[in-house]
Amino acid sequence: MLVSLAALGTYNLEKVRHAGWWLPVIVVGVLIVGLAASALSWAFTRFAIDGGEVHIDSGVLFRRSRQVRIDRLQAIDIVQPLLARALGLAELKLDMAGGAEGRVRLGYLRLEEAQALRAALLAMAAGLDHRTPEAPQRPLVHCSGGAIVGSALLSTPALIGFIWVAAFLAGAIASGHPGVFTGALAGVISVFSAVWQTIQQHFGFTVADSPDGLRLRHGLFETRAQTVPPGRVQAVRIVQPLLWRVFGWVRVDANIAGYAGHRAEDGRQHNSVLLPVGSREQALLVVGRALPGVDIDTVPMTRVPGRAKWRSPLLWWTYRAGADEAIVSVRSGLLTKAHAVMRHEKIQSVRLSVGPWQRALRLATVHVDSTKGPVEVVLRHRDLGEGRRIVDAEVVRAERGRAMRLPDRWMTTNSGPATTR
Repeated sequence: MLVSLAALGTYNLEKVRHAGWWLPVIVVGVLIVGLAASALSWAFTRFAIDGGEVHIDSGVLFRRSRQVRIDRLQAIDIVQPLLARALGLAELKLDMAGGAEGRVRLGYLRLEEAQALRAALLAMAAGLDHRTPEAPQRPLVHCSGGAIVGSALLSTPALIGFIWVAAFLAGAIASGHPGVFTGALAGVISVFSAVWQTIQQHFGFTVADSPDGLRLRHGLFETRAQTVPPGRVQAVRIVQPLLWRVFGWVRVDANIAGYAGHRAEDGRQHNSVLLPVGSREQALLVVGRALPGVDIDTVPMTRVPGRAKWRSPLLWWTYRAGADEAIVSVRSGLLTKAHAVMRHEKIQSVRLSVGPWQRALRLATVHVDSTKGPVEVVLRHRDLGEGRRIVDAEVVRAERGRAMRLPDRWMTTNSGPATTR
């Protein structure tokens, strides 16, 4: 957003020069009103913990009261925007089931108070005394600044931006009119704003292991301390864009219960990333913590029938799928490789779809659904009879998995070696 505002100001620089003294007065006035509104909102916010619930009252002109059942908490994050960091303050974000309506914000508290409150809520959610100290953590992976910046610059949005710039630059040179290049500025700013958002969102990304789950900390200007508790990860995906293969980088995405439907203030979903960039060994380490007891590389995979090339001539040979007693697994991708897995007990529905072209080729696609998120487990273009057998088998495995699964609790024991990058 800052990049876009700077570009807009530069574009209208001449108008700003002739705006007179009133323009800075308006800007300062808006800032003062915004700060005053924030201060009033903070002053009229009260909270209390009673009877297994968090009670929050807020609002200046219109009062609003909310009750959050502690046993239904699915995630508790500590967020520090830049100004809050400078003042030593933090905001707690409490996530429950129910999509965007299940998010409650409590801010701003002193950082020490926010950390203590979060530890108390985590302990109570686990059925422990609220005075139980925060569980210790052990570092697993640290993403270097160079890897974060490099991966963002080698991403698909950045590649589109470079091509866009090159195309308009070539047009300006060929036409002999440099003004042609200015037509690319809006698109370039839009594309590289997304790249910048990725960098500042994931800068300093660290993953740590603790008894209450995976702890993620990241952010350049706004820092976020996030805990992904055991049992909340519904599905994971290891992604490798084309240009990342030079460095052996991959990314780990996840569908996480409690974050379904939540998006950051810039409209993009960030809470689904378990590892923004790292080696495959590091990715497997993180996946192993998110899905305890699962080795995704041991699942036997099968290809689609040869006749699937008439339905998907470029990608048919990349489609592979398989399952064992713990997970269902799919691989695909030519330019961007993706490996997605899901535990059977996390399956919410199984669907078989057959399009007209697939019907002629006796093919079918099996959709294995979980909570909302970036990960889709789709077994594309399987033999029609095989697809029906997969649906029947997954229904049985899902029922068996849910019957044998222990209740999800915040506090469990994790163990294993730690690595850093």
